[in-house]
Amino acid sequence: MKKFTRNIAAVLTVTAMVSGSFTTVFAAEDAEYTKKEYTGEEATLRFSWWGGDDRLEATLSVIEAFEADYPNIHIEAEYGSSDGYHDKLATQLASGTAPDLIQIDPETMPTYVATNPDYFVSYDENGFDFSEFDDAFLRRQINGYYDGQQLGIPTGIAGPALLVNQDLAEEIGIDFTADYSWDDLIEWGRLVREYDSEMYLLCANKSYIATFVFYNYAKQLMGTTLYDVENGVLNITEEQMEECLNYIQALYENEVVAPASYSAAYDGDNLQSDPNWINGKYVCTFAHVSTMNVMMSACEGVKWIAGNLPMMDGALDAGWTANCPQIIAVSSTCENVDAAMVFADYFFNNPESMSTLACTRSVPATEKAREICQEDGTLEAVLMDAANICSAFGGLTPDRYASSQEGKAIVTDAIETVGYGVSTPADAAADTVAQLADLIQ
Repeated sequence: MKKFTRNIAAVLTVTAMVSGSFTTVFAAEDAEYTKKEYTGEEATLRFSWWGGDDRLEATLSVIEAFEADYPNIHIEAEYGSSDGYHDKLATQLASGTAPDLIQIDPETMPTYVATNPDYFVSYDENGFDFSEFDDAFLRRQINGYYDGQQLGIPTGIAGPALLVNQDLAEEIGIDFTADYSWDDLIEWGRLVREYDSEMYLLCANKSYIATFVFYNYAKQLMGTTLYDVENGVLNITEEQMEECLNYIQALYENEVVAPASYSAAYDGDNLQSDPNWINGKYVCTFAHVSTMNVMMSACEGVKWIAGNLPMMDGALDAGWTANCPQIIAVSSTCENVDAAMVFADYFFNNPESMSTLACTRSVPATEKAREICQEDGTLEAVLMDAANICSAFGGLTPDRYASSQEGKAIVTDAIETVGYGVSTPADAAADTVAQLADLIQ
C-alpha cells in the first residue's frame, strides 16, 4: 500500500510543478515587452468569462488599455457567473456561435475536444509567444495541450485549498497545519458545535462537497479516477460509492456543515454571500486557490492561513492535485484569428496586464507575472502557501467523464438527496453508479 508523506513543513517547501518553487522570485533582467503589430482589418472580438467583481474590474481594465493601444480592434466583454456557463458554451460551440476568446474550465475542456477537436484553433500554429511559460507546466492536457497543440493557455496555477480562520481554530483546539484524516473533520465538527451552537467547522454547499470532498475521497479510497477512460469502463463500484456517500451523510448528521436546506441558497461559487461566513461563524472552507481572495474579502479582520488537506488512512492515491483554474481558448469560428492572437499576447505577456490582472485568476502562471505581483503586494503569502500545499500531493488528475458537466451533475444530485435525507447512501449509490455507467454507453 502506497504511503503518502504529508508533513506540513515538507509541504510548504515542496518544489512545485513549474520549474522551481512557486516562491521562486524572477531574478533575470526583464526583457522589454514589445507590443505586437496589427495591420489587419478592423475587428470586433467577443471575449467570455466568469468570475467575481475583482476579476471583472481587472479584465475590463486590460481590455480598455488594449483598445487604447489597438483602436482598430474592439473587444466585446461577455461575463457573468459560472452557473450554466459551460452548458451554454456547449450549445454555442455546436451551433458555431461561440465567442472568439473563451475562458474554459480545464476539466470541461476534454469533453469539448472529444466532441469536436476542431472547435479551437492552435496557438502554436498561429505564432503565439510562449517564452514566458514553463513547458513542463504548459504542455499538459489539463492546461490546454492536446495532440501536440496548445489549444488553450492556462491563466494561473491553482487547485484545491483549505482556508482557515487560524485564531478561531487555535481557540477551539484544532490544528490544520498538521496531518489529519477525513474522520478528524467529523470530530472537529463536534468540537465546534460544543464551542458555539451557531457555528460550523466547514462552510460548504452541495457543489463544493462534490468537488472537494467526494472526488478526492473517492480517489483516495479507490486509487484510481472514477472512470478508466482508455477502456471505457466505470471504476467505482456501488460499495465504494456508498462508502463515499456514507461519509457525506456523516458531515451533515454530525453538523460539520450547515444543513443542506440552508446552504442551498449559496450554491455554486456563492459561499462568500453566506451571512454566517461574513460574520465569522465558520472555522474554515474549501476553496479554489483562485477564489481564496473572494472568500477572505467577504470576512474581514481575520488571520487567514492555508491549512493542510485531509488524507484517508491507508489512502491508495493522494487525491488532491494542482492544475490551472481556467484556460483561454480561441474558437475556430473566430473570423480574425490574427487579432485574437494580438489580444492574447497583450493579455498574457504584457507586464502592465500582468500587474492589472494580478491574482484575479489565481497564482499567475508565469514566473515573470508572479514576480510582478510579489513586488506589487498583490500575491499574498496565503495563496502561495495554498498552491504549494495542493501541488505537493500529486494526486490523479480527474478523468474527462467524471469532470464533465453531466458527471458532476449526477454526483451533485446524489449528494443533495443524501443531504436532505431523501435517499439513504445505499439507495443513492445504486442509482448514481447506474447513471454514471450510462455516460460511457
